[in-house]
Amino acid sequence: MAISLTPSQLKTICPDAPAHATLPLNVVLAQTGSITPLRAAMLVAQLAAASERFRLLEEPDGWSRPTAPYFARGWVRLTGRRQYREADGALDLDLLGHPELVTAHNAEVTAWVWNARQLHLFSDAGDVEGCTRALAGAAATTDRLALTRVLYDRACTVLAGSHELIAA
Repeated sequence: MAISLTPSQLKTICPDAPAHATLPLNVVLAQTGSITPLRAAMLVAQLAAASERFRLLEEPDGWSRPTAPYFARGWVRLTGRRQYREADGALDLDLLGHPELVTAHNAEVTAWVWNARQLHLFSDAGDVEGCTRALAGAAATTDRLALTRVLYDRACTVLAGSHELIAA
């Protein structure tokens, strides 16, 4: 059974997260098989860092980007026609015709990306940097890596006490 978070646990991990993020986050945790504290901690940390603490579902200046209308959307920042096409086919959503559906189906798209990229392989090893690079690509800046590490450490503490005890 997947781990789920309470709003207070999410606030402890990510104080800026809106309370309404808890329900879709728990859907993602369930759909990705986040059954260990390491898996749940990695997923929460990665998504919080990618989405400006669960407050951003769409790139603010997306329509001015060369990738428009397939600019970064969702907590996983689905970007570009190729990624939209892959998600479209896998999820049976018309994302190519209606790219805005990514935000409406954020939890489903997020879980699909996490599973398709097999990001739990990084979670199980406690590899924050590897997971960040696999998810963010060129957006895996030093600042993003540092933020993700802080969020991951907090999530490990909230979910299981200490990741050093779990990852060993």
